[in-house]
Amino acid sequence: MKILFLAHRVPYPPNKGDKIRSFHEIKHFSKKHEIHLLAFCHNPDELEFDKPLKKYCSDVTLIPLICRRQRILSILSMLKRKPLTEGYFSHPQMWEEVRNRLNTFQYDAIFVYSSSMSPYVATIKGIPKLLDFVDSDASKWLQYAEYKAVPISWLYSYEGKKMVEFEREMVLAFDASIFVSARETRHLLDDNYRDKIHFVQNGIDIEYFSDLRPERSSDIIIFTGAMDYYPNIDAVTFFANDIFPLVRSVCPSAQFLIVGSQPTSKVQRLGNREGITVTGTVPDVRPYMEKAKVSVIPLRISQGIQNKILEAVAAGIPVVTTSAASAGFNSTEKMPITVADSAGDIADNIIRLLGESLSADRVDACRNYLNNNFNWDKNLLAFDGIFNQAVSPGSQVTH
Repeated sequence: MKILFLAHRVPYPPNKGDKIRSFHEIKHFSKKHEIHLLAFCHNPDELEFDKPLKKYCSDVTLIPLICRRQRILSILSMLKRKPLTEGYFSHPQMWEEVRNRLNTFQYDAIFVYSSSMSPYVATIKGIPKLLDFVDSDASKWLQYAEYKAVPISWLYSYEGKKMVEFEREMVLAFDASIFVSARETRHLLDDNYRDKIHFVQNGIDIEYFSDLRPERSSDIIIFTGAMDYYPNIDAVTFFANDIFPLVRSVCPSAQFLIVGSQPTSKVQRLGNREGITVTGTVPDVRPYMEKAKVSVIPLRISQGIQNKILEAVAAGIPVVTTSAASAGFNSTEKMPITVADSAGDIADNIIRLLGESLSADRVDACRNYLNNNFNWDKNLLAFDGIFNQAVSPGSQVTH
């Protein structure tokens, strides 16, 4: 098939949640299909990523998104009683590029990554359209509202409610909608939506972490993730303020390592505290994970399946996380994951794990479990059936 692929971020490098999934989707689709990629880049340096993506795509067009300009469009969108998100990702060049592609090529399918990009093709008829929501932005905004003070909480609540309406409209506008887990679809339980919804789990590149061995004698607690992302900022702040002092009162040698790109000033200031290090962007997260004894993921705001949990388990590191962060998993029983929500319970479990070690056999068993249940190649095969159903209901694609 010839597929037009729209993405709200450049799907490269695969070093953070949304980029990891979109990159692996493109890699998977390219084995059988011809991919034409249109994506936004959020800083000028990303324009050079068209080169590695051309290994998988026949055509790559990256369009710079200027945040200041798009914020104005967000406000105008709100004045029209639409989601701010819809305005933020509305860009004249993207509209023009989509029109040009549709007028120039005869596509067999359109694949949209993230609901933010869905308006560009929502009204297109005659071409099967698939939308990978991944997780629910509506639910995420409503969670944000709970952790922000007035008047920001009002704004986030507005966005969450508008995104509920928007997501319902987009499910109906597309032939198939894909989510990472069932908890993302609580607002889509009506019969009108059910037949259009599919689930495709995330995966993990086991080979990338396979050389890491669990011989750790350190007292390092690690958190990994993009540090300009609000749920991550909230998580490390919560840990540094409420949990880490409890850990240090029992284990004075404990160190907290925050590893992730683009830390905000708020996160950077945490690095001034005793026992806390903020690395900023690193070329490879594995050397830091190799030193860590425990991975802490105290997310209070979370949707979907957390890749950072899968990565820690693949690296042979026991995880202490919250019920919010672990809710995307059907089960965590076969992985070294401890779930706790209060500061005291999280601290107690970290203290316990600092005194233990995972055996090599346990690490190998966990990696085998991940390979069987969170293998990108296996999980993404589900898309073959979804494409077949959308492109030619009741028959097989023969392109």
